[in-house]
Amino acid sequence: MKKLFLLIVLTLANTCVAQEELTSTIVNLNSIPKTSYQTDNLDSKQSAQGIEINIQSGKKGSIVFTANDGYWDLTKWVFLSVELENKTQEEVRFDPIIMYDSPKRQTKSKNESNTLAHIGYLKPLESLIYNNVLIRDQITAADYPHKKDFPGMKGIPNGVIMIWKGVDAKHIKGLTIVFPAQNFERKVLLKRIFKKRSALPAKYAKDKKDFFPFINKYGQYKHDTWPGKITNDSQFVEAIKKEQIDLAKHTGSLEWDRFGGLANGPKLDATGHFRTQKLNGKWWIINPDGHLFWSSGVNGAGKLTVGTPTKGREHFFEGIPNKTYSNNKYFKGSSYFHGLKNLHRKYGDNSEQKYLDITLDRMKSWGLNTLGGWSSEDVGSASEQKKLPYTVYINATLPEINSKFPDVFDPKWKNDIEEKIKQKAKLVKNDPYFFGFFINNEIHWGTPQTLATNTLAKGKNSAGKKVYIALLKEQLKTIANFNDKTGSQFKSWQALLNGKIKKPDIKHRLLKEINEDHYRNMAEVYFKTTRELINKHAPGKLYLGCRWHGNHKNDINVSVGAKYLDILSFNAYENEVEHYPYPAAEIDKPFIISEFNFGSLDAGKFFTGLGYASSQRNRGEKYKNFIEGALRNPRIVGAHWFMWANSTTAGRGNGENASCGLVSMTDQIYYPLISYMREVNYNLYAYRLDKIDK
Repeated sequence: MKKLFLLIVLTLANTCVAQEELTSTIVNLNSIPKTSYQTDNLDSKQSAQGIEINIQSGKKGSIVFTANDGYWDLTKWVFLSVELENKTQEEVRFDPIIMYDSPKRQTKSKNESNTLAHIGYLKPLESLIYNNVLIRDQITAADYPHKKDFPGMKGIPNGVIMIWKGVDAKHIKGLTIVFPAQNFERKVLLKRIFKKRSALPAKYAKDKKDFFPFINKYGQYKHDTWPGKITNDSQFVEAIKKEQIDLAKHTGSLEWDRFGGLANGPKLDATGHFRTQKLNGKWWIINPDGHLFWSSGVNGAGKLTVGTPTKGREHFFEGIPNKTYSNNKYFKGSSYFHGLKNLHRKYGDNSEQKYLDITLDRMKSWGLNTLGGWSSEDVGSASEQKKLPYTVYINATLPEINSKFPDVFDPKWKNDIEEKIKQKAKLVKNDPYFFGFFINNEIHWGTPQTLATNTLAKGKNSAGKKVYIALLKEQLKTIANFNDKTGSQFKSWQALLNGKIKKPDIKHRLLKEINEDHYRNMAEVYFKTTRELINKHAPGKLYLGCRWHGNHKNDINVSVGAKYLDILSFNAYENEVEHYPYPAAEIDKPFIISEFNFGSLDAGKFFTGLGYASSQRNRGEKYKNFIEGALRNPRIVGAHWFMWANSTTAGRGNGENASCGLVSMTDQIYYPLISYMREVNYNLYAYRLDKIDK
């Protein structure tokens, strides 16, 4: 009877695995007519195994498959996957590009290209399945009715990801595979194009009630297995032993001086602070000892908090204890912090204090020389032997004029930002390891027109509104002129000030120059004020900027910021940045990529993050490619990965539950990613000097 029961359990388990990895062919490559696909700059031949592709040395080629019936419907699938085989002795790069339409986004231009681009690599003679993640548009949420059962999560089990910009999986037009130019002839066999992994977890589809709870006491997904998953506390001990062997084997880059700069390179003026200098037409950071420095960093270093809201979602979790005095530190409001609890399980008492030293040892072994935004700021008190360059982050946006953009004319904001800079400066101004200040993050600058609209919606006591109306009065003279230009009917400038105009009928085209002047003035006051306060309280220290992102950076705010910042910072969730378009070519200023990452769905997570990859290995491949491209850009002086640890499985307050960490929420190291980090970071200076000084 026991044997029969065991057989039934194993059969059900195997059925679940089979359902998780269901596949469905999209294009039968064994019988597809050559007229059903297009090629450019490559030769193709059909065989019993698939399509044989040949690309000449130094050439870029592509092959395009389009849906016969207009679209492929992938709403029930997680991946659009391809299987390829490399027939050469060299590593081959291929770039799958998913093409789609977005009929629900009516405002899009008909000529706008909707694509989702990936980057993959085939090792010599390797056969590989590459899973193209479908980052989906949140406007298509109605296509996934089960999403309602997983509130507060951008990615839901099994990996259906919905954010503000992505594909409409019901309207996939086709797939292009590009082979970028490489200096050898490439022979590749394209074996399959297929749908992979059901969008619904097998257990959920079978019995929704039985699916919950789906998160175990360590904060991990219950209904899957993967390398590094923790199922009992003894595995933490095993992980520590494995890491000790790894750290002893990889002791760090031989290029480094004490700051992580180039020890045996040019010796320039040593000021005791980090600074920037242009050498032979290329920008560099110069470290306090006068050596070349390129900032290879990570956000959130030295921390493993990983909190998740539980209120209204209690049925998600198992093993969350009742809040008591002894475990109070693992709770904050309605959130429980699996990461903090896992640290204690792994390292015992004072685990948070121990973790900073552990982090610094890891960073040196992994070739990372900078603690980026939101990292531990206790580095200043660490021993000289352990220390690495670090940053501090200051948030001061109140009162706001736009989301995360302060009303810079309000003295409350200036008082707030000065006090915060002053307090941080006390700790860092005399520390040579202090790299620089980030002030605010991803400000919603908007446009001159949206800023004007938001400003007029404020109350009569808004300092920014008073300044804007004063400019209107100066330029237009009378309220009648304002009314004529905007189609308004205000009786006086005071009436305009008194009114909270939610949706003013402003003809922005006619106020364009005035709005741009006001916008530029606000940017000028913002950067000038913060620059002067840093100079006052921490002279000689770098101002690293506001971490621009997305469409919120533009020619006005970036060009104004460049006047005051030592180094500009951009959060860039791109595949590559060698030819990054900001700042404008005429702005001769260095910048860092203050956030980037690549996540995958092969280790119990449901959201890749804004950067995406097929696997843990592919995360490393894309990291190496990203950093090498950044090193080739003569204005990029650093790149910081976001972030140290994964987001929580069930999502933090904003729903983010990304697999973007160097470590998991149980502090398990993603060794395939780390191996690629070492590969590029250990030879960072040799590569940059070779590539940009030729």
